[in-house]
Amino acid sequence: MTIDQQKKRPGYISFQKNAEGNNQLDDLWFFTGSRCNLACHHCYVESSPTNNSIDMITTEDIKPTIDEAQKFGVNHIYFTGGEPFLNKDIYSLVGMAMETADTTIMTNATLRMDLERLKQIKSDSTLSFRISMDHFEEARHDQIRDQGNFQKTLINAVKISLAGFQVIITASAIVYEGHELQADEIEDKFHQLFSPYGVDVDVKLLPYNLEMGTNLERIDEVHEKVFLSEHCMQLPGVKAKDFQCHNGRTLQKIKGEMKIYPCPIIYNDPQYEMGSTLKDSFGNVYLNHKACYDFCYRSGGKCTN
Repeated sequence: MTIDQQKKRPGYISFQKNAEGNNQLDDLWFFTGSRCNLACHHCYVESSPTNNSIDMITTEDIKPTIDEAQKFGVNHIYFTGGEPFLNKDIYSLVGMAMETADTTIMTNATLRMDLERLKQIKSDSTLSFRISMDHFEEARHDQIRDQGNFQKTLINAVKISLAGFQVIITASAIVYEGHELQADEIEDKFHQLFSPYGVDVDVKLLPYNLEMGTNLERIDEVHEKVFLSEHCMQLPGVKAKDFQCHNGRTLQKIKGEMKIYPCPIIYNDPQYEMGSTLKDSFGNVYLNHKACYDFCYRSGGKCTN
């Protein structure tokens, strides 16, 4: 199918262009690997201590893409997993990324981190941490992430903030199902949790309804897969820029090879691979993955929000 034919087909997203008409890459994501020290009950990647379906990456793996990303004006680089701090190269990976753009690490913050080593990275870019903390109450958080992990995350989040890094607490809305708290009230509860430590955190409540991974085991009803159509894309308020695949790309190492995917919620599925270089990946994306509807369209989610 030609590009012109794709543009006429309903549900396609074209890649972002800058004022000069060239491809503009805002967000570049790297899966550090699918392995995690936890096995959370809502993980869409099904990460666990034994899940190695997405290989651990190295600095040699990401350098070609980092170099190419500079040509397309990349603004922000993200490391996700799995748990990035299980990757033995995480410090050199972050250092390489920060030579190019502001960088964020997605982490459960339960493992030891060498914050001094991160502070020694010489760069004009910023480093922030997006820390998964599903509830401001210890018991509710540990229901999802197992006993003892609330305290580990709380202590490490405080240390990270006091070390001078931005901390963004991300909580999944599913933990609050059946409760009357509004989003701003939940955010206030998290601020109250951290304020005795003299720490101010940002809070993001994710519109989490990904019917994937271990989350399938806890939900009562799985919605039918919905293909986004031309009609959906023409609804008021729905724009191409609201979809991560319009301005970002994700890299995963699958069976020893680096593969490019449209976004970080689509993983380890050959039909969504977009080549091995950013330039090759800038073709249109057909919004036919179930998460395109569940997360991006139905709930207005965006990986960088």
